[in-house]
Amino acid sequence: MRFAKAALALGLGILIALQFVPREETRDNPPATGTIEGPPAVVSILRQSCFDCHSNETQWPAYAYVAPASWLVLADVSGGRSRLNFSEWGSLRVGFQKRFSRKIVERIEADEMPLWQYRLAHWGAKITPEELEVLRAWRDDLNPPAE
Repeated sequence: MRFAKAALALGLGILIALQFVPREETRDNPPATGTIEGPPAVVSILRQSCFDCHSNETQWPAYAYVAPASWLVLADVSGGRSRLNFSEWGSLRVGFQKRFSRKIVERIEADEMPLWQYRLAHWGAKITPEELEVLRAWRDDLNPPAE
C-alpha cells in the first residue's frame, strides 16, 4: 500500500513537471487561404473526420493542453497540415487536387485514416461504408477515365 501511494505521488509529480516542458508547435488556427469546395456531403464528411488534423479549423480539445497527450495532438495536427491542408485546397493546382482525392480514398480504404488514436477519442470520425462510397464518387468525378 505504501509503495502504491509513493508510485502514485511520483507519477503525479512527473505529470505536473511535464506541463512545463516547452514545445515548438503551437495550438493556433491560421487563416484559410482557400478551403475545399465540393458536394455538401463530401465537405461534411471531410469536416467531421479530417479537418481537425488537416485544416486550419482545428477544434482543440481540453486534452490538447495537457502533456503528454498534447504532444501527440500537436504532432498529429502539425504533420497532418503539412501533408494535406483543406484550408489551402483552393490554392492547389487541379492536378494536385485530383491526386489528393485519390490518396484520401486510398488511405481510408487501407484504414490508415483517420488515425486510430483520433478515432479512439472521436467516435464519429470513423468513415462508414456509405460515406466511403460518397468519397469514391467525388474522387471519380475529379478523375474521369481517360478518353
